[in-house]
Amino acid sequence: MSISVGLSGLRATSEQMNSISHNIANVGTVGFKSSRTEFQDVYAPQFGGGEMNGVEVAQVRQSFTSGGTTSTGRNSDLAINGEGFFMVQNNGQQMFTRNGVFNLDTEGYMVSGDGHRLQGYGVTESGQIQTGTVTDLRVDTGDMAAKTTTKVQQGLNLDANAAIVTNSADDKFDPEDPSTFTSSVTSTVYDSLGSEHQVTQYYVKTSSNEWKVHYALDGDVLKGQTNTMGFDSDGKLATVNGAPAMDNSTTPPTMKIDTLPVDLVFSNGAAAQSVGMTLADTTQYGSEFSINKNAPDGHAPGQIAGWYFEGDGTVYARYSNGQTKAQGQVLMARFPNQEGLQQAGGTRWTQSFASGAPLLGTPGTGQMGALRTGMYENSNVNLTNEMVSLMSAQSNYQANAKTIKVSQEMTQILFQNL
Repeated sequence: MSISVGLSGLRATSEQMNSISHNIANVGTVGFKSSRTEFQDVYAPQFGGGEMNGVEVAQVRQSFTSGGTTSTGRNSDLAINGEGFFMVQNNGQQMFTRNGVFNLDTEGYMVSGDGHRLQGYGVTESGQIQTGTVTDLRVDTGDMAAKTTTKVQQGLNLDANAAIVTNSADDKFDPEDPSTFTSSVTSTVYDSLGSEHQVTQYYVKTSSNEWKVHYALDGDVLKGQTNTMGFDSDGKLATVNGAPAMDNSTTPPTMKIDTLPVDLVFSNGAAAQSVGMTLADTTQYGSEFSINKNAPDGHAPGQIAGWYFEGDGTVYARYSNGQTKAQGQVLMARFPNQEGLQQAGGTRWTQSFASGAPLLGTPGTGQMGALRTGMYENSNVNLTNEMVSLMSAQSNYQANAKTIKVSQEMTQILFQNL
C-alpha cells in the first residue's frame, strides 16, 4: 500500500510542477493570471476509521490579482485598473480577457492579436453612444462629411466708453474706413459644400446705449441686413431692433430674442443659408471690447487622421478638419466568482456555472475598474515565488520517489525471507 501512496504523491506533485512550469513560461505574457495547485489527503473509508491512501489534487486555483503595468504610448493598448475583463468574441463565442493589446484590422474592427473582436456599445450616425446595444467595436475610416454652419455661439463685450460714431447712416458705413465703425469680429462659417467663408460683424455705436450691426461675407457688405441692439443701464441687452430682448415674466428672466439671423448667398454653387449669431452673452460694460467666445457649429470635410481612447472607454476618431467623433465605448464584465471562470487559452476565459453570468458595465462605473490608456497589464506571476515553489516541488517529488524505492526494498526483503 505504501507504494500506491508514494505514486499518488508523484502524480500530485507532477501536476503541481505543471502549474509552476506554466506560470514560469508565461511570466512575460500580457494579462496572464497565475495558478497554484492545492492538495488534499485521501482516506479509503473503513469501518471504524479509514485507510491512508495518499494525496490528490483538490483544485488548481487561479489568482486574479492585478499585474503591474507597462507604458507603451500606443493608443490601442489598454489596462484595467481594478476589477473587470474586456469582452471579445470570435465566430459568436464570447470570451473574457485582461489582455488589452488591440489593433485595427483591414475593416476597422478592434481586434486582439489573434483576431478576436473587442466588444462594446455602438454609436448612431451622429456619434451618440447606443447604450444597451453590444456590438463589435469598429472605427469608421471613411471621410467625415462637411457640416453646414447654422449657429455661431458668441460672447462679446462692447465698450461702453467707446466714442459715438457721429455719422452712422447706413450709406456711410465702409468696412475699409475704421472711422465708420467701432469694433468688429470675424467668424468662420461653412457652406453646404464644406467651403470656408468669413462673416464679419461690424459694431457701430450710435448713442449711449445703442449699437448698430453691419455684416460682410468674404469682404462684401451684405446690403439690407442691419440690426440694432439696445442695452440697459446695467450693461445688459435690453432690445433688439426695438423689440424687448428679455422676457421679464419668468424667474429668472429669459431671452426672448436669442439670435440675430444673417442670410448668406454664395457664388460657388452652395445652397443659401441662414446663420444665427447668438446674443445671450453680449454685454456693454465699461471695459475694452473683448471676444470671449466665437464658436461656429459647422466644419469642413475631413479625412481620418487617427483614433484614440478616453479613460471612460470611449473610442474617438480624429479628423484632418480638427473634429473628433465617437466611434463606440468599451464594455467590461465582472463575475460573482471570477475564480470559477474556465480557462480557454490565449489569455482568455469563458464563463461557467461556477463563475456565474457576467455583470456588464462601462469602465469606471459601479465596481468596474477604470481604464488606463497607452499601457498594458503585465503577467501577475512572481518569478521569485515560483522558483521557490519549484524547488519545494522537486524535493517533494524526490521524497515520494524515495518512499516508493524503500517500499520496494522492504517488499524484496520480505520475499527473500519467506
